[in-house]
Amino acid sequence: MNPHTSSTPPEIVGLEPFDEADRAAITRTLTRLFAGFSHRDAALLADVYTDDADWINAFGTVRRGCAHITAYLRGLFADKNFNDGRIVAGPGCTVRRLGRDHALIHAHLQIEGQGLVAGGAIALRDNHSIRVVSRQADNSWRIVSEMFMDVRQDHSYVNHS
Repeated sequence: MNPHTSSTPPEIVGLEPFDEADRAAITRTLTRLFAGFSHRDAALLADVYTDDADWINAFGTVRRGCAHITAYLRGLFADKNFNDGRIVAGPGCTVRRLGRDHALIHAHLQIEGQGLVAGGAIALRDNHSIRVVSRQADNSWRIVSEMFMDVRQDHSYVNHS
């Protein structure tokens, strides 16, 4: 495991009104997702994304499909700049049911020290992500869409309190 990451499972709230089997399946998917990132092990993500999942990171990189997403993450997990970052808060997750077979997950975490290609580091990444998960034929829940964003100072709206 990477010493710069959290080994704490995500805090998950708002899993209502799911039956116990769905609650457990969604929790397994999220736990496996965060374990893949914590351990820097893309193999743990093989059954997290659907074959046609779409994925966009906070820097605008787009991938489609489990194989392409995990291939990208395999490279990212081997990158020193990425590995210099360490989780300082979170991850915390809120799950909102969108229907019988779909849910929306909002996650929040903060990372300090992620390196930059040109040198230096990102002081603090205050990162939010949204995931849509759907029930599969085998009753597992997998990610069908995932998008990340980092909080930035809003310089475009004067009254943004």
